[in-house]
Amino acid sequence: MNARSFLIVVAIVQGGLLAALLVLIVLNRWFRLRRSTRLNPLREAVDASMRRWAAGTAPLAGVMVGLGRMPTSLAIDAIVKWSARVPGERWRQLALALEHTWWARLVRANSTSARWWKRLETARFLSVAATPQDAARLTKLINDPHPAVHVAAVACLERMENTSLTLTALDRLPQLAPTVQAYYAAMLLRSRPVVIDHLQKRLRGVDDPALPRLAEFAARLAEPALRERLTALAAHTDPEVRIQSARGLGSFPHRESVAALKNLVTDDAWAVRAQAVRSLGMIADVSTLPLVQAALQDNVWWVRLRAALALMRFAAPGRKALLEAEVGSDAFARATAQMVLGLPAQALAEFAT
Repeated sequence: MNARSFLIVVAIVQGGLLAALLVLIVLNRWFRLRRSTRLNPLREAVDASMRRWAAGTAPLAGVMVGLGRMPTSLAIDAIVKWSARVPGERWRQLALALEHTWWARLVRANSTSARWWKRLETARFLSVAATPQDAARLTKLINDPHPAVHVAAVACLERMENTSLTLTALDRLPQLAPTVQAYYAAMLLRSRPVVIDHLQKRLRGVDDPALPRLAEFAARLAEPALRERLTALAAHTDPEVRIQSARGLGSFPHRESVAALKNLVTDDAWAVRAQAVRSLGMIADVSTLPLVQAALQDNVWWVRLRAALALMRFAAPGRKALLEAEVGSDAFARATAQMVLGLPAQALAEFAT
């Protein structure tokens, strides 16, 4: 076989594979449309029965029958969708009724499945339909190694008040990314007293390797009861802990907060100085204006930017300081002041967060 014949064979094979792929795409689309057409009446029936039951014009039995006729994944989608629309007490009746259905028992049993998507299905179901008997199962799911599973499972704390589950979620916090921490914070609002008490204890452990992340979470909560502990962390040897202390203290306009920030604004670590300047701007104590103004000449541009944005929060005195810097002798301070003074109000609000 010469080279020309070989290329012709390759082209034919590739053309056949391309044709097979197109057929597969068309068939997949056809099967999806057929399945959707078959299942749409079931979805509409469940939505209608849910609507009547939520309004108190129909019994719960109709909802249970409708959910039992649907594929499990679609039944879970339906209850997750309706969980935000039905009042708490009425929804608890549904959760208790679901505890005894055959398909809900199978979903609960999948909490130990080797396949993560099955565990995710269980986590989604229990996030809105868990009962106190599911506490041990939810503990395992919150500790699940797959991120999608534990993020879905922690949503149960929005409906369940369980100290053990709350502490499990808090113990997981140091391993989480900041965006996921923010989500956890929203889910833990119902258990806020337990969360604050736990953080009060954990923030005292100066050698705790999880301290930077716990301090970051404490700063995110902006809870007045944590101010004293965050203030104490301003003198910690770990710069990451001092960063979170400086960031959190901006939420507490207290003389001790201001005193701690005055020390942090001259910290050796530039990230600490940047957060301290930002927080001084949030508090806007006039006695700290000279320190913030001096930070305009910092050797790190991020600190200078934070200082300029902070000065804008001091209203007229801060703006006056920026105008002076704009015509001053320091080239870096001059450039930063010019940039911030030229920003529109919306951009200032976005940058200052």
